[in-house]
Amino acid sequence: MKKSFLTISMSLLLGLQFLFAQSYEIAGIEKSDKEDMQYEVLGKVGSRYWIYKNVGGVATIAQYNEKMQLVKQNDLSFIKTTQLNGIEFITNENNVYVFFQFQVKATVYAAVAELNSDGLLVGSPRIVDSADKIKPGTGVKVFNLLESEDRQKMVIFSVNTTNANSIKVRAITLNKNIENINDAEISINSAEKKSSLSDFALDNNGNLFCLRNATQTNMPPAVSLLYLSASGTEVVESPILNNSLLLDEIRVKIDNKKGHVILNSYYATTKKGNIEGLYSYIWDINAKEEILTNSNRFTDAVRSLVTNKRNLKSAFDMFYLDKVSTQADGSFVVISEAASSYSNRTMFSRWDYFYGGAFYNPFMFNYWNRPFGFYPWARFGWGPSLFMWNRWMNPFASFGYPSVTYTANNIALLSFDIKGNLQWVKTIDKRQTDQNVDQFIGYGSIENEAGMSFVYFQKQKGVHQLIVNTLTKDGQLVKGNSIILNEKNYEWMPKSLKQVGAHEAILPYQFKNKIGFAKIQIK
Repeated sequence: MKKSFLTISMSLLLGLQFLFAQSYEIAGIEKSDKEDMQYEVLGKVGSRYWIYKNVGGVATIAQYNEKMQLVKQNDLSFIKTTQLNGIEFITNENNVYVFFQFQVKATVYAAVAELNSDGLLVGSPRIVDSADKIKPGTGVKVFNLLESEDRQKMVIFSVNTTNANSIKVRAITLNKNIENINDAEISINSAEKKSSLSDFALDNNGNLFCLRNATQTNMPPAVSLLYLSASGTEVVESPILNNSLLLDEIRVKIDNKKGHVILNSYYATTKKGNIEGLYSYIWDINAKEEILTNSNRFTDAVRSLVTNKRNLKSAFDMFYLDKVSTQADGSFVVISEAASSYSNRTMFSRWDYFYGGAFYNPFMFNYWNRPFGFYPWARFGWGPSLFMWNRWMNPFASFGYPSVTYTANNIALLSFDIKGNLQWVKTIDKRQTDQNVDQFIGYGSIENEAGMSFVYFQKQKGVHQLIVNTLTKDGQLVKGNSIILNEKNYEWMPKSLKQVGAHEAILPYQFKNKIGFAKIQIK
């Protein structure tokens, strides 16, 4: 009886282990999926996984079941791709909202359409806004879309810089049912002709935030945080005063639970000097004022945690900010990845675009979304496409033909308390290299109740696998079971990983120059 009980217990444990084991399911590549297919993984609607595809100018929604078998593919006949200037999606449990903009003559229109759980159009698309005097044929993306963290509000906005002395921001706020809540036009006086706005963010109350960058002769840009109230009646500008530190890039993060706006940036103390530390700036939304600034200088002990090089001074020189994760107590974790590229001509340096940083392009209003990863060489040639779903790049854009080597190495996790003091540093050790293309290096992430899992592709000694590391809620870094990939000649694209559930994500792959998709599940 005892033996029988142990046998049953072991069988049950093994069954549970299999049930929750990390695994993957591959969708086959359809004959209609050509080499130049443009796509975007939308997420899970009902029981199916949706992927937007544009092949030869025909826009469709492909729906896959739990086994990643194609069960339905609907044409989006209401979208004329020849006139399309941009397209974005908001995916919900039972429907999808399609935000698209198209141009007729010199006018660009922003429209929204609803697709039901079967992928069919509900009613007719609705024009939300328009912009005139846009040069035909430019394909310029005029309107931008942001969604609040609680998914209750969306804002469609545009930035008009025609008058250098008065930048105009037009914002239309929608609720979760895409009903208009507010329509505001805000004028921002600008004495500097080269003043510009960047890094927009939306809080749960519908307030819009961004950075204002004013060019200065032989000096770094003068940067300030702008608060644009949800009603459009109030504008508050808070200068980021800093007389001694050279900020390389600034990232904006909203902490909705605490009602704070958090800015972070790596800094140096001399132009073309080493990265010395991380600068943090916290602004209180209710008080509408700065409440904290802190400059954490990295000690050699900290530097030694992110590199095995002997020269610790340069330990952070190739690390670039990716994202910031806020915690319930007001603390936050800054996530960075080491990246570089080089060719037989020259090597990339973060200081090539020092004033404003490697990623900090205030003139690209869709840049804060960073849907293609965040690598520094984007500024040299390819960068974000006019279409948010285009995942391709010019393989020789960084330094020109004939050969470029891209690397994406360690991931650094830096935790700061509510006062911006560095608490701990943890590192995910990895090394990835590729020639002429960069979509097969880097990592993706999955967030759930356990914490944040980092997933990257590794090829080593003939074994292809997805490596999973999880940063738990209590700050522990745990290495999970790897997902062994049995397919040969498949190249996986971890930067394009899209979370579609608490423990699952869709991961694109390339086989014979065509794109396919797989579903991965982690514990």
